[in-house]
Amino acid sequence: MKPSVLKHLAAIRTEITHQGTTHQKRLITTEEKHKGTIATMNYAWLEPDKQLTIHTHTDGEEFYLFLEGTGQILVGDTWMPVDTGSFVTIPAGQAHSVKNSGMTTLSFVTVRTVIEPGR
Repeated sequence: MKPSVLKHLAAIRTEITHQGTTHQKRLITTEEKHKGTIATMNYAWLEPDKQLTIHTHTDGEEFYLFLEGTGQILVGDTWMPVDTGSFVTIPAGQAHSVKNSGMTTLSFVTVRTVIEPGR
C-alpha cells in the first residue's frame, strides 16, 4: 500500500508554461505512479467544530487540496494539521476524515479515483 502524502503549495516548485504565460505548481506528477480514473471532484467545506465521518474507499485513491481555514486530516490512525495550501494523498483502503479545528470555514477540493481491474 502506498503511504499517504502531505504536501504544501508553498513547498512545491513553481513552473512557467505555455510560452511564459502560465504559472503552475504540479500537485500530482507522473513520477508518483497513481492509478485510477477520476470518479468524482468536489468542492466541500466544514463549519467550525464539524468533522467528516471516518470512511474508507477500497476501490481508489482520494486527493484533498485545502483552500481556506485550518483543521486536521486523519489518514489511517494519524491526524495531521492542514491549512490553506495543504495537499494530501489518501491511499486506497486507508480510513480518513477531516475536522475543522479553526474558527472559520475549512474549505477544500477532493478528487477521488477508481482503480480499474488490471491497473
